[in-house]
Amino acid sequence: MEYGEFLTKIFDLGSAVRFVGMYRGADGSVITDDYQPEKYGLSHLSREEMKDSVRYDMKRWDTFKLFKKQLGEASFAMVKFEKTILLTFSINRDEYLRVSLEPNADYKKIISEIESLIMRHSVIG
Repeated sequence: MEYGEFLTKIFDLGSAVRFVGMYRGADGSVITDDYQPEKYGLSHLSREEMKDSVRYDMKRWDTFKLFKKQLGEASFAMVKFEKTILLTFSINRDEYLRVSLEPNADYKKIISEIESLIMRHSVIG
């Protein structure tokens, strides 16, 4: 499955999904990203702020890797802000999926559905 198809499957989980992006961990470079069609342009962050956010996420994942031996592999991280919920999932070896949700979203259900999608569909790089 290609990245665009994978992003579409995540958007299909519902209108609570605002944004989906795939990034490379080493430098946080964008593989692909997009907004939910009816929410396009309603970003809380500018493109420059988004780059910073991705870069900080990648540093956080480097920290998680320090404890892999003791705690096991990290599969996702979540930060709940007042205006959004940000999820980051580890995909493949050095690729990460970021998903932004509406603050009132049923994030437990969405996390479960995303994990299921990740297991069922390999994302081709």
